Amino acid sequence: KSATSSEDASVVSEASAEVFAPEEAVMSPEGTTTNDDESSSARDEVKEIKKKAQKETRRVVVWRTVVIAGLVITGIAVCWITYGFLRDEELTNFETAFNQFSRTVSDASINQQKVVREAYTTMADTLATSAQNDDNQEWPFFTMPGFEHYAENARIQGGLEIIVAYNLVRRGGEEAWLNYSSTNHEQWVKEGHMTRSGSLDRLNPVAYNSYISQASPQGFVPDIERDYYFAAWTFSPPPASYGVINWNIASNPDFTDVIGALLQVENEVTVSRVRPYIGVPLALSKEEHDAMHDALDGSESEHPHSYPFKLVRRDPGDPTSEPVGLIGGAIAWDFSLLNLLPVGVNGIFAVISNNCNQTFTYELVGPRAYFLGNGDIHERSYDEYAVEVNLALFNDPATADVPGHCQYRMTVYPSTQFEDEYHTGTPEIFLGVVGAAFLLVIIVFFVYDMSVKRRNDKLIADAARSNALVTSMFPGEIRDRLLDNNNQKDATNLKSYLINKSSGHPLEEDKEDDSKPMADLFLSTTVLFADIAGFTPWSSTRDPSQVFALLETIFQSFDRLAKTRQILKVETVGDCYVAVAGLPKPRKDHAVAMARFARDCLIKFQTLTRELEMKYGPDTATLQLRIGMNCGPVTGGVLRGERARFQLFGDTVNVAARMESTGIAGMVHMSKSVADQLALAGKGNWVTPRESPITVKGKGVMETFFLSLSPKRVESGSRDDSNNESSADVFDDEMEDDLLVNGLSVKGGRLVEWNVSLFCEILKQIIARREDRSCKPSSEFVLNPEGMPLDEVSEIIALPAYDSAAARRQKNDVEVPVEAKEQLRDYIRAIATMYRSNSFHNFEHASHVVLSVNKLLGRIVAPSDLEDILRDESADGQGREETLTLHDHTYGITSDPLTQFALLLSALIHDVDHLGVPNTQVIVEQKSLAKVYAQRSVAEQNSLDLSWDMFMDERFDALRAALFETPEDLKRFRQLVVNSVMATDIADKDLKTLRNARWDKAFHKEEGFVESEHDSFNRRATIVIEHVIQASDISHTMQHWHVYRKWNESLFVEMYQAYKAGRSQSNPVDFWYKGEIGFFDFYIIPLAKKLKECGVFGVSSDEFLDYATKNRQEWKDRGEQVVAELVEKHCSIGN
Repeated sequence: KSATSSEDASVVSEASAEVFAPEEAVMSPEGTTTNDDESSSARDEVKEIKKKAQKETRRVVVWRTVVIAGLVITGIAVCWITYGFLRDEELTNFETAFNQFSRTVSDASINQQKVVREAYTTMADTLATSAQNDDNQEWPFFTMPGFEHYAENARIQGGLEIIVAYNLVRRGGEEAWLNYSSTNHEQWVKEGHMTRSGSLDRLNPVAYNSYISQASPQGFVPDIERDYYFAAWTFSPPPASYGVINWNIASNPDFTDVIGALLQVENEVTVSRVRPYIGVPLALSKEEHDAMHDALDGSESEHPHSYPFKLVRRDPGDPTSEPVGLIGGAIAWDFSLLNLLPVGVNGIFAVISNNCNQTFTYELVGPRAYFLGNGDIHERSYDEYAVEVNLALFNDPATADVPGHCQYRMTVYPSTQFEDEYHTGTPEIFLGVVGAAFLLVIIVFFVYDMSVKRRNDKLIADAARSNALVTSMFPGEIRDRLLDNNNQKDATNLKSYLINKSSGHPLEEDKEDDSKPMADLFLSTTVLFADIAGFTPWSSTRDPSQVFALLETIFQSFDRLAKTRQILKVETVGDCYVAVAGLPKPRKDHAVAMARFARDCLIKFQTLTRELEMKYGPDTATLQLRIGMNCGPVTGGVLRGERARFQLFGDTVNVAARMESTGIAGMVHMSKSVADQLALAGKGNWVTPRESPITVKGKGVMETFFLSLSPKRVESGSRDDSNNESSADVFDDEMEDDLLVNGLSVKGGRLVEWNVSLFCEILKQIIARREDRSCKPSSEFVLNPEGMPLDEVSEIIALPAYDSAAARRQKNDVEVPVEAKEQLRDYIRAIATMYRSNSFHNFEHASHVVLSVNKLLGRIVAPSDLEDILRDESADGQGREETLTLHDHTYGITSDPLTQFALLLSALIHDVDHLGVPNTQVIVEQKSLAKVYAQRSVAEQNSLDLSWDMFMDERFDALRAALFETPEDLKRFRQLVVNSVMATDIADKDLKTLRNARWDKAFHKEEGFVESEHDSFNRRATIVIEHVIQASDISHTMQHWHVYRKWNESLFVEMYQAYKAGRSQSNPVDFWYKGEIGFFDFYIIPLAKKLKECGVFGVSSDEFLDYATKNRQEWKDRGEQVVAELVEKHCSIGN
């Protein structure tokens, strides 16, 4: 095994201390002599050396001053910045929390108002419909049967205290109405009481007034003659007496204006000004109303109430039909503002006002609301955080000035109490800690500076004595030449080479050298090999840049650990890291140091892979480190010549490599020699024997050991990248999958963050493109098509033209708006929770499809990436012409970031709410759903509709505003998503036939078929996009064998579970082997050939076809054995 030297700073410092400061080779500064001339000579030498060093001394003084000043200034700056940063972070947390809770208050309040409107509308329609269906009654001589039953539901739904139905009596019909009401009032009142409480105990039989009345201080008196009356007729709850019946609400001056407004705005709900409760004694007695409010802490019956009204028309389906009555009621704001915040969230003020010049203020304390008084009495210092909420039940600008039509709004503010919840005192604490730390650093610097000064004085004295000794032995010129030659002498041994190389002064490789090679034998060393298990299949799904970025991140972290532990990094070979302890400077604890280093590497690797999964996507966290160690002598040396490097040779190195290859992922495998060294060092408890001896190539049967990193049980095993997790790690992953945070496992949360980062990169390009055109985004675009998505599939989707000049001007430093990014995160998180816990059709697989789409998009040549090699646009237009040629070559797919976003989103949502069974079974199980989608592509259409409906929700307005510039953008985006998601239904033979025909039409045109170049261009783009999503959906079949095996097993398990649960007639065991071969032959390999045929995917098309062919052959050779293993693993009794 060969190895290359690394720049080990710790080795350099130790070697340098030994080479350049050998204290035993010089005289002691405290040494004395009896010879006065010798003492005088030494003093002269000291003066001479100090004189020579005077210039450097001045520099040291200057730099000492600079360092001290720098420390003081830096200390003050860091303290200030730290305090400011932490204080800003507290403020940010406060603002973020307020924004979140203000949105909660806003959404809940608006929803409450919508519910009130729906309750009124429903009650009015029910009343009108009931009258319309009753042939025996005619308005106004109508009493709705079971009024209390319907009205009570409406009251509960809308949070109303009372509901009253007022029948419209016109002039001339008073006598007929009074005859009707006197005959029928007692029946419905008693019926209402019996429906509500089952008794008449609450009814006080006050005499019925045989006239249409108006309210006066003396009670109800006959009303004056009017053109019309709205006579109070049926109540919920039923009235406590008969006296209130026939009260004309239009006679009350408080409601004259709102009823007038109601007649002007016609078919909507109008609301009165805020007034005290006037329902007494309409339906509730004063005692009943007070008791209702007393049940709620802090609520009083005198607190603000509003009175909404809704016209009842003769024909509920005709908004122009004549009014026949109205529905009125009372809402207490004390109850309307309940449950807007969770428990524990306090100190948010809600200021409610209307265009009728009324204002009052509530304080929201958790789920409760406390009335503070009339007027706006919030804390004025928080005006900048105001959040406006429109509470108008009817918000037509044309009716805003209608007298009596009061439109309400609510303004939400934080308070000092709310902000104090987020003031932790951390900035002050850190200010003190950082200040104390810098003060300590300055003190330590002074102490260190004094120590260095004393050491320099000692070195000067020693150097003077050594110089004096040389002077006494050699003449001055010879001495100077000797010292100059020594200073210029090249390295001649291995230690010098390592020091020089680590210091940045490698040997001159081109220089001929007849001297001996630099090589040494190191008798006591420990060699380590660390290999990343599962790396090869992982890398097959990534771009090369991501592969190298991952290796750099991991190996650089190992390098830092090596420097800390004083371990020498030798080299990296692929994904294998090689290190050695015990050279160039021998050390007795080489085995202990290497064991600690191995442990550190395992811990660091596990932490990094989980963090990096949010950057590099699915399965990154499943990578494992497999480590092998061996102790013994090694030969180390430098092979000079081209690219000279440090190398290790010997049996010790070979055995260490064998320990790694026969080890278990996630564990440290070691030979007996390492175990013996650890035992000699008193670390025998670190070692656990392997359960059984292993056979090592070239060594025979060997007894080996594992490093005991934790109490977890060690199991025997061997190298196998397809099963690269130790038993302990499997347990950890299972716990990680079970641990739910906001409805997602920890692993699912990492996948969400990875998806967010990926989508944000595309979103940045969309925003940059729009900013270059100085276009403003809009969140007003909403598209909710009717009908089935399958009917929307288009043969040709027109992609936008490419503007090379705009691409050159495009900025790369744009940022996604915070609100849009948060909405994107919320949307992806919601999508993740909509996936079911299937073995195959789950969110992890969707993320794998997203990864594959992104890889394919990254392999398409993008015109903007090649601008630097094109001719200048001003040179006869040749630059633009060539750019457009490249644009045409790629069918414009990568020229438009919105198209890329649509493809990635389609990959993310294409299996949302998948039932774990094919469409044929979904049609059987979900008959209503199958009927909606005409029994075709049911799962795919359902996934698309669910995802799209949520995407159009107002919660994601900011996200849509960042995506879409015009309604045409949204329409094109919808077409792309529909085509892409529908393309994932590969089981529908009709759809497959149509897609094949469209491919042939795009790439193999029949004679006589003519279409424009524009249509031909977009036809190819459309069909290529569909094949991108198709290839990505089954990309595991065109990736490394282990990736294919993983998802093949997942699909098998899903189908077997469906069969076992009686949801499938076919046992996958019976057809799995031959079925996969047919799938390769008739779908996968032809699809891979199409990717190659379209000519826009570069080397990826060759890579996909190569993997598909190899996996097909591998399955042919090993498939029956694999199926047998699957049967044993998943189909045995108990599974």
